[in-house]
Amino acid sequence: MTASDNSKCIIFSKTSETFDSQIDEEISVDSDIKLFKIELSKYYGVVEVLLKTLTPLEVERAHRYHQLKDFKRFVICRSILKIIIAQLKGLKVSQVYFEKNDNHKPYFPSDKSLFFNVSHAGEYALIAIGPCELGVDIEYINPQFEYEEILPTVFSTEEINFINDSEDERHDFYKLWTRKEAIVKATGQGIDDDFFKIPVKDGSHTVSASLVNNFNKINVYSFNITTSYIGSIAFKGVDVDLKQIVFQPISSAEKLESLF
Repeated sequence: MTASDNSKCIIFSKTSETFDSQIDEEISVDSDIKLFKIELSKYYGVVEVLLKTLTPLEVERAHRYHQLKDFKRFVICRSILKIIIAQLKGLKVSQVYFEKNDNHKPYFPSDKSLFFNVSHAGEYALIAIGPCELGVDIEYINPQFEYEEILPTVFSTEEINFINDSEDERHDFYKLWTRKEAIVKATGQGIDDDFFKIPVKDGSHTVSASLVNNFNKINVYSFNITTSYIGSIAFKGVDVDLKQIVFQPISSAEKLESLF
């Protein structure tokens, strides 16, 4: 059903604190929405082992990457995603496979109520999993990137003023950028001509639902990963307060190697 032209969506944005769980613990179930942080270099040594978790089509896709680093990153992220879902659902990793919907977003056909999203930048990747449509974005705060020219195509006048008046302009540019990226990944729309119209400053905003694929409520939280990396997660409609984000534990490379 198509939403009427006067349908509205509430977008709520906030900054969260982050904490790390202990590595190698069982996956916590204290939150419906789970975030996993991957330091990619820690898994480079077990890529050939992790490759065994992928389907022939996924292996073929991995080998299409021209850069070795991109190949390793895809294998690590896809295999760890499958391992996490297998642990959450009590399945074997070989039982976890993905298909794509009309927006080309991958989904787990055995449980269509389980949503996930993956993002990567530099040496880190994020995986988000939850019971609602969601999107996650991570960016490296590049000190060399000259972002000033793209501000009018990405942000509203109010957001541009916020960035220009900030004590840390570069950080806040990336904070708002990751929020918008997370939102359009959650909605499946991607970046389009209306990208700058999606409001993401701290607080609550009401916009036309047509901007966000007819969602009626979106929560978006940003968080620092390191001093050089920032991320955001957006999710549809669920009343979950992520003012404190605990990154869920992921097995070490050594433990994963012993599983296969």
